[in-house]
Amino acid sequence: MTRRRTATAAAVGVAALACVAALPQSSLHQSHRHLAGYSVGTPVVDKVKGGPWTLSQGDPAFGSTISVGGVTYPNVAVDPAGTGAVPAQSGSTGTPGPLTGYCSTDNGTSSATGTVLRQPKGSVLPMQPYYFPFVTSDDGGRTLTGYFDYRPKDTDEAVVSATSTDHGKTWKYTGEALEQNAGLCATGNTDDDGQGHAFVLSVPGYGGNGQAGSGKRAQVLYTLSRPTGDALGVNLIVHKLTPKGDDPLAGLPATEPVGMGGSTTATAAVSIPAGPTGAGVTVNVGSTANFEQPGHFNVDGHIVDCNDAAATATALTGCTTRDAAGVSVAAGDAVKADAVIPAGADQTSGLIAPDGIISTLSHYQGAPRGSVAVLYTEKIVNYFTPTTTTAAVTLPAATIPVADTSALQPSGGSVTVSLGTAAGIVQVSCTGADATDLTGCTGGTGAVAKGSSVGAPGAATVPYAQLAAIGEGKNKPKSLYGNNEDYSVVRAAYTYDGVHFTDLGQVSGLNDPTSSSDSVLRWVGSRGTVITNPDGSYGLFLSGAYASDGDSDAFNQIFYSSSEDGKNWSTPQKLIGTDYTFSALAKQATSGGALGLSGYYSGRVYDPTVVQNGNGTLTMLFAGYSTPKPLPSTGSVQGTDPSSLYTVPAAQPAEYRTILSVTLRPDWTR
Repeated sequence: MTRRRTATAAAVGVAALACVAALPQSSLHQSHRHLAGYSVGTPVVDKVKGGPWTLSQGDPAFGSTISVGGVTYPNVAVDPAGTGAVPAQSGSTGTPGPLTGYCSTDNGTSSATGTVLRQPKGSVLPMQPYYFPFVTSDDGGRTLTGYFDYRPKDTDEAVVSATSTDHGKTWKYTGEALEQNAGLCATGNTDDDGQGHAFVLSVPGYGGNGQAGSGKRAQVLYTLSRPTGDALGVNLIVHKLTPKGDDPLAGLPATEPVGMGGSTTATAAVSIPAGPTGAGVTVNVGSTANFEQPGHFNVDGHIVDCNDAAATATALTGCTTRDAAGVSVAAGDAVKADAVIPAGADQTSGLIAPDGIISTLSHYQGAPRGSVAVLYTEKIVNYFTPTTTTAAVTLPAATIPVADTSALQPSGGSVTVSLGTAAGIVQVSCTGADATDLTGCTGGTGAVAKGSSVGAPGAATVPYAQLAAIGEGKNKPKSLYGNNEDYSVVRAAYTYDGVHFTDLGQVSGLNDPTSSSDSVLRWVGSRGTVITNPDGSYGLFLSGAYASDGDSDAFNQIFYSSSEDGKNWSTPQKLIGTDYTFSALAKQATSGGALGLSGYYSGRVYDPTVVQNGNGTLTMLFAGYSTPKPLPSTGSVQGTDPSSLYTVPAAQPAEYRTILSVTLRPDWTR
């Protein structure tokens, strides 16, 4: 007989407060019926007050609407300069791009100077660009505390906290920390790869040695270091929280850049001009290995930003400095990138390539009493493209020269790899391998260029035409047409101190990381919630995607799955999905006006976080994009309905990283 579970805050810590609430008597009497799942209400776009710059604030000087090309739009980041020359939707940062109006001086060209603007005082605006919400409550859903990834594209990243007293519809900003590019009026040579995927956990033994009873209870914040994350051997960054007043982030560094941690020396003298405008200069160094591109480095106490237009193994290019006086670099000067793990922070151990912690479990087989059990997502970037070709090949060919065959050893007599040609992706079977060659190969026709990605067994091979219909993929055979080749699965682990984890293996039933169908999810997300249902089962809310969605962020759907033990999960049931016809966007492009609700998540819908309410309902927050890529090219044609395609117009609001909320109600069957 399966034992029923009842979760308590003492058992799983603060994170469980998002998962467990006192249920009314009416819910407790549902046990004679079966919980079939949850029905979804009508989502709303959440709003925020008092925070940093939003996509929606536009330029107050031009009133509530702007007319461009004969179409009138709400004044929400659609070319606030009023020129109609370049829309927010289809630019790149600083040219201008999605951040028109981000700084106090913006002349509509490649320059943006002055001070970074914040949300106008007293305004309540759509909550964007925020995503990866993590929300808790300790009073049955009446008051919500949220942690959000704030990330204006190609510009900046930070963790922001806020509170809500209306089930997530409106939020009051309470704090900000760990900002990547504080105060920088950014241009296209700026990266926004800071710390994301924030998750808060209460652990019984922080500061101990990883064993029971060796430390003290504390709340800890986990973040992903984007430049180095999603690889074997890399773990999450850990900060102890020391809240003050209504700001749970008060004790954290306001600014904390992260990077690849590279270190080298300049090999020639150069004067680096003040930025961020201008083309920048080349800084010749001993080695650019482990330097994120685009990214930052420090020299003589100055921060230098470089883009990757022409970077080589010994040259950082497009470099400018944040020092208004410029920086003179001498040969031999130390050049250092931001640290992988910043000073004052810790990192987890024991988790396998974690992309983020999903949720806590009240208990899990193998997790000792007194520990905290969690689900987390293992993600390995480019797992299915372990090597590249080292010479051009015309198929069929008996030998395929590659950089490394260690991940492509024949099993059961052969190994089948995928290669890109002008006609599409083809499969080649090989019966042997030495260190740098696949041998005994047959199959496939067409030319394969030098430097082409070699897809391992299980690689995604969706045709480019199918990816392009939703704005994904790349029309480049060398990259297997931009198929996403990351690996992601959900695993369980436990910890006493929040730093040292013991992995408990992969759970089952949620996805198949090698699936090529549109009926079995290939990817799973890294933000979700596990609740204890009224019937004693576990309920999981998470996001996922098929191979044809072209991205491992798992943005095709938010799903629900149930489990009796936390390890074996039922087939995911879609709760909210994307609309790849982009019907709401197409309507707005034709007639203007406000964007239909589905347009805020027609391209991406993911990162669900759930709080149980006192009346048995659930409040779910999630993130959405209007299109899969936040900045599609003007004039590009997208959509899966051939009779009603969406053409990206010259002025379309940049609606990405929008927080939405919705009420879920339990569905019962006898």
